[in-house]
Amino acid sequence: MIKIGIDVDNNLKVLLSDVLNYDFIDIRQNDISPEDINILVIDINSNDLEEKISTYFNLNISIIVLLGKENIREMREFFLKGVVKDCILRQDIFELEESIQTQINTTYGQTSLYLSDTYKRALVEFSDVNYITYSSTTRKTEFHLKGNEIFSIKRNFSEVEEKLVLTKVFFKLDRGTIINTTLIKFLDYKEEQIIFKTGEFIYTSKMKLKELEDRCNLKKGTIIF
Repeated sequence: MIKIGIDVDNNLKVLLSDVLNYDFIDIRQNDISPEDINILVIDINSNDLEEKISTYFNLNISIIVLLGKENIREMREFFLKGVVKDCILRQDIFELEESIQTQINTTYGQTSLYLSDTYKRALVEFSDVNYITYSSTTRKTEFHLKGNEIFSIKRNFSEVEEKLVLTKVFFKLDRGTIINTTLIKFLDYKEEQIIFKTGEFIYTSKMKLKELEDRCNLKKGTIIF
């Protein structure tokens, strides 16, 4: 699991943990070592800011600084020194999520899956996977592919989830379902369905539809009517 180190005020710490689906670790805890962190999110007002940035930069750890609009000069200095990957306004939670995901994809990014079962092997692009479910009958995780194909592997759903939620592409809808957000055609609140571009669909609750719409920020970069 990718570990996101944070050094922010407690209110923002709680908000990040509630809104974003990452493993956040407060680096101010005494038992936390810089080597345990993959990405650092630090507020510009944090104590010993320059020392912390220097420590994590020397460990080749991506650093994202949170700041206010009044900190434009400091932001410019960070970029000129080349010690941080990004600077984000504190209130822009979804911008922060996008920045974190960019760092993850840059460092750990993949675009395909290698699926292996007893008698079958497959190299599958992310774009070919509509959604993933767990079958309690067969005790297998099922990848629902384009063309109504299903590729099953004997792996715990939690193991699959741990790897896929690190990507921006996949979203855990509930305890046994992960969907490919890039293949969503529309959300049907009346019929309580997620309709994919392939024409396939799955049922879910209105609450989950709303959570999906909000979490994945589906309106971003669009013209809204």
